[in-house]
Formats: sequence, C-alpha cells, structure tokens
Amino acid sequence: MQISDAEWRLMKILWMRGSMTSSQLIKIIRDQFEWTDSTVKTLLSRLVKKSMVERNKVNGFYEYHALLTQDDAICLMTEDIRDKVCSRKVKNLISKLIDECDFTSDDINTLRNQLEDKKREAVGHVTCNCL
Repeated sequence: MQISDAEWRLMKILWMRGSMTSSQLIKIIRDQFEWTDSTVKTLLSRLVKKSMVERNKVNGFYEYHALLTQDDAICLMTEDIRDKVCSRKVKNLISKLIDECDFTSDDINTLRNQLEDKKREAVGHVTCNCL
C-alpha cells in the first residue's frame, strides 16, 4: 500500500502523540508545514480509507488513532525500497543511512551483532533484481 509523504507526516505525529482530534493535528501541521485545514482533513480521510488510521467520535469530536504501527510501516518501507533499489546497491543504501543517521552505542552494537549473524549466511555473489 502506497503512502504519500504528506500522509507519512501525519502518521509520524499520531505515532508520537497518540490519539488526536483533527483540530489538534491541524494546529501542529499548520505550525510546521502551512497546510490548509481541508488538506489535513483530506489526508486523514485517505488514511482512514487505507485502514491505517481509525476515526472515532469522542465527546462530539472525531479523534484519530494510528492503526498501522511504526514497525509495520518500516516493513512496508523496506518492501518498497527492496523493489526500487538494485540488490547489488542495497549496501550503498545502508551505508548512506548509517552515515546520515544518529545512533546510540547500543544501536551500533545491535547492528554489529546483526551483521555478524548475517555474515554466516553470506552469499558469494549478489544477484541483480532489476530485470
């Protein structure tokens, strides 16, 4: 399922803040991105139709809550990237992410252990998936 960049921005806010009304979301979005109220409501409607966000009426207001978890979103993004990037270039993508992202020492140890585990399954040649 495809999610637009704008929809991702709303999802990130819902993951960070939990359930929110459209008015609360609009206030946050307006301060950051200068979107109109109708744009935010349209994006929320799309996310509801995609079953990624749930809308419930609470005390006369609609509250929105993420149904798609961040972990599930990461799986979707991974599948999407795997389909778009040549398998021979995945290491370049991972390297770029490592260069551009911040990690704790624990994060680095986890990644190191994962690479050591993966090393045991290493193949002699990575086959191109472009064709």
